[in-house]
Amino acid sequence: MRTAPALLAAFSLLLLAGCNDRLFDNPLDPDAEPRAYEILSTLQAGIVPVDLTFSGDVLWAVDALGRVLALNPNSGALLRELPVATTPAGIAYDGDELWLSARDAPELMLVNLINGATIRSLHLPRGSFGPLDYAAGRLYVGDRQTNSILVVDPETGAIERSVPQPGFAIDGVCHDGASLWAVDATQMKLFRLDESGAVMNRYQAPARNPSGMAFAGGIYWCGDRSGLIFKLRFP
Repeated sequence: MRTAPALLAAFSLLLLAGCNDRLFDNPLDPDAEPRAYEILSTLQAGIVPVDLTFSGDVLWAVDALGRVLALNPNSGALLRELPVATTPAGIAYDGDELWLSARDAPELMLVNLINGATIRSLHLPRGSFGPLDYAAGRLYVGDRQTNSILVVDPETGAIERSVPQPGFAIDGVCHDGASLWAVDATQMKLFRLDESGAVMNRYQAPARNPSGMAFAGGIYWCGDRSGLIFKLRFP
């Protein structure tokens, strides 16, 4: 039989889950980071996001159908679909163009963000690629084959190193310039890692099926397969 404090805590969590803009942390999760993060807004995207990136004025998403979609960053409304020559699993913005990872294949493509034309491709020797990010002149590629994040030279395709990630699955990768992030939907966790892969903080995801993560201008974006995209601020 639950005690009154336990029932009150459970009821409080249900109330929190109904709020769009809130401070979120699960007090019943012993592994969760004790400091909360803030959900600035929740976008009703109406798609199943797989990966996200932000190009300064557009929020880009790869969805479960393998489409590359430009979304309004304030509402989540669809602006346009970018035609590309492959079925992507991840997307990253390098300051000029978009990088895509091929679904379940060791291939990365640089594409024009205006018309989707392939600028060049990198064929790596191994891997089954998923989400990715770009930071400080390097690509950070989620490799489902090894359950790790590969650091790749975007000019040569050389794998410079492999960073182990603590989750059971890799559903999102993000680099904020100081820390590396990994998303694991099976545990509903967001992991903040150092460059070696050691866990610095872990957070409960803002919803049950997190997928895709991006960073720009102090803001983090986290998708969820329910069709939502959360705009977050971490301490």
